Amino acid sequence: MIDELPWPWPDDGLEDDQPAPQPVVSYVQYEDGTLARMTTGPGVEAGLSRPGRLITEAEYDKLRGEMDDAHHAAVDALKVADQERQARAFQDLVGAGIPEATARTLSGYEGSTALA
Repeated sequence: MIDELPWPWPDDGLEDDQPAPQPVVSYVQYEDGTLARMTTGPGVEAGLSRPGRLITEAEYDKLRGEMDDAHHAAVDALKVADQERQARAFQDLVGAGIPEATARTLSGYEGSTALA
């Protein structure tokens, strides 16, 4: 069957072939603060799935940067809290007479032996 196909492909006879239209990117901030980037075809208005507003790319980039910074700060705070919890658990286990190696395994603590 593939041998029956013409090669190279025949000209479709259209002299005025036009390039494909370029997509249009829209940026949205919804009422709950979430952001979205939507791509539509030219002449097609970006329809919002829920209440929100269209924003500029610069505003989207600024808000996205602020969200990323807040996310990284929250993750860092969680890491610090987890390290503190592990240190307390390690201290408690060692204080209860558990060997240091076992206390490290049980608590997940990887810091130094000398704790304040």
